[in-house]
Amino acid sequence: MVRLADTDVLTREVLSWKGLHLLHYTTSSCSQKTRIVLNMKGIRWESHLVDISKKQNNDEWFLGINPRGLLPTLIHDGAVHIESDDIIMYLDQIYPQPKLVPEGREDEMINMLEHEDNLHLDLRNLTMRYLIPVDVVGKSQEVLEKYRKYGSGTVQGDSDTRRPIELDYWERFNAEGGISDRAVKSSALRFHEEFNFFEKTLLKQKFLFDDVISLLDVAWFVYVTRMKLVSYPIKKLHPRLDAWYEGLKKRPEFFAETVVPEHLQKQLLSRHETDLTNGKSLIHLAGFHT
Repeated sequence: MVRLADTDVLTREVLSWKGLHLLHYTTSSCSQKTRIVLNMKGIRWESHLVDISKKQNNDEWFLGINPRGLLPTLIHDGAVHIESDDIIMYLDQIYPQPKLVPEGREDEMINMLEHEDNLHLDLRNLTMRYLIPVDVVGKSQEVLEKYRKYGSGTVQGDSDTRRPIELDYWERFNAEGGISDRAVKSSALRFHEEFNFFEKTLLKQKFLFDDVISLLDVAWFVYVTRMKLVSYPIKKLHPRLDAWYEGLKKRPEFFAETVVPEHLQKQLLSRHETDLTNGKSLIHLAGFHT
C-alpha cells in the first residue's frame, strides 16, 4: 500500500492532522470510488475539495501533500495515503464492517484491482474526448511547469516513476490537440475486453468477485458509470453487466456519489448526437455500430 514517507510530504501541516481526511473532487472517478466505500462503511471523515477544473491539484500546496498531483488523497492521523485502490484496501482493513474483501483473498483482490487500475489512462482518454472540452481540461505549459517544480518528486523515499508518465500524457495531449480517434478506439476496445470477461463472470455469480458485494464491484461500478456517460453501449454489448450495474445503482450509497445533474445529461446527449452525425462517436470509432 502506498503510504508516503514523511520526507515525501512538503506541506508539513497535514502531518499533524487528526482523524480521517479526504482530499477529493466531486466528479473524479477515483474520488467517487473512495467516497462510496466510506459511505458503505458509515465512516465519519472530513472533506477537503481540490478543484481539478481550476488546476488546484497542480498547486504547490497540494503537490506538497501528494507529489503525483492525483486525487483522492487520504490523511489518517497525519499519515498520507495515495492511490485510490490502495486507499480503499486500507479502509477495509481498519474499518472491517461491512467486510468488502473476503477473508484470505486479499492478494487476489489486489490483482483484480490492478487490472482495473491499468485502464485508468484509457478512462481518462475517453473522458477527455467526450465529456470535457479540450480548452477546459488541457494543461498549459505554465501548469506543467508547476507540476515539474513543486512537490518532493519522491514516493516512499524513492524517485517517483509515475510523474514522468503524467507529464508525458499531458505533453502529448497538448501536442496532438486532444485525444485522437486512434486513442479512442484503442481505449474503448480495452474496456470491451474487460467487460466481456465480467459478462462471463456474471453467468456463475451475483457480483464481480464472488456472490457478495466487494471492493471490485465498487471500482467497476464507477468505471461503468463513466463509460455510460461517454456512450459506450453497455446494455447492448454486455446485458448481464448492465443488469449488475442497474442493481447497484439503486443503492443510495452508490447513486449519491455518481448522480449526473439533468442539465449536464442534456448537454452530453446533444454532444453525442452531434458525434453520431459526424461519425466520431465512440460507437463509430470503436466499430460497435456494425
